Amino acid sequence: MARRGRANLAEIPSSIITVGPIRVEASLLKVSVEGKTSSLSAMESMVLLFLAVNANNVCTASQIVSYAWRVSNDEMTHMAHIYIRKLRHKIEPDPMNPTYILTVPGVGYTLVSHDPDEALQKISSENFV
Repeated sequence: MARRGRANLAEIPSSIITVGPIRVEASLLKVSVEGKTSSLSAMESMVLLFLAVNANNVCTASQIVSYAWRVSNDEMTHMAHIYIRKLRHKIEPDPMNPTYILTVPGVGYTLVSHDPDEALQKISSENFV
């Protein structure tokens, strides 16, 4: 099996996706969280774009590798873990205690939207229970 290698700008979709306070500008290799902008590598952009498109759903490391590296190779799942760690350092207030890119033990990762309306509804319903 041939290895695909690094993503290039021609392969990155030109969409802008917003998930809660996170704005992913994949083709510009940028992410903004609550107004703070960080640069992304092409691979970081591909991984974050995949998580954003699948926000609030669990994505396995194999799915991330298949999308970002265009290979089906379970031996490369460690690459997903490495890039998740890199992304957490760029978007999380505290990368050691993530609030946006969460690990679902034994399954994978999920990018959580943290919709403020959803949070208010949860708080309101907890007060009336």
